[in-house]
Amino acid sequence: MLRAAAGLACRARSNTKLPQICASAARGYAAESAPEQDTTPPITVHGIPGRYASALYTSAAKAGKLEAVQEELVEVYNLTGDSPEFEQFLYDPSIPKNKKVPALNAILDKMEVSDVTRHFLEVLARNNRLKHLLNISDLYDDLVAASKGEVRAKITTAQELEPEELEDIKASLKELLKPGENLLVEQMVDPRIMGGMVVDIGDKHIDMSISSRVKKIQQLVMQTV
Repeated sequence: MLRAAAGLACRARSNTKLPQICASAARGYAAESAPEQDTTPPITVHGIPGRYASALYTSAAKAGKLEAVQEELVEVYNLTGDSPEFEQFLYDPSIPKNKKVPALNAILDKMEVSDVTRHFLEVLARNNRLKHLLNISDLYDDLVAASKGEVRAKITTAQELEPEELEDIKASLKELLKPGENLLVEQMVDPRIMGGMVVDIGDKHIDMSISSRVKKIQQLVMQTV
């Protein structure tokens, strides 16, 4: 499986839409003087994925590669969706680290990712945290957005909202923003919530779904039995 996974690197080059990074990336990385900026994560993100996302943000900010790393993470994750074989290789904890890391590096060589992204993925592989890649990538997106004064909000409903309904919700969410912040809204449809809505904005999770209410009622019933 390792040989097959490494072979995916050849196809990864043709699939990638990332800007080309010159062959002398290591030298350029050391020589470039990135503009000075605050490298502290702009918001707090929680859990194991949050800790890794925050560390990645600091490293990428110091290198002046916040958006480049963001695009590279998407490209790596998309490759797992294109190839179940690569996904299994990436997430399988039974593959020894001394075999997984070199094979992963061979793939990253073909994708020509930055040193920041390469080192970060190596750390995830060595610490057996590659399974958190999607959550880490999502939280990293939140951090990059926050650094630009953007606040991402995900609205999940059981069915598509009417334009007027969506605008009303946006207006309410904007009241939570600080001066100078801009709201970025992503709408998701999930019939499993049955009705109502679930809103994730910044580090806040607001569950107003019918499925959540049903669960609470079921818990109350079980407590009285």
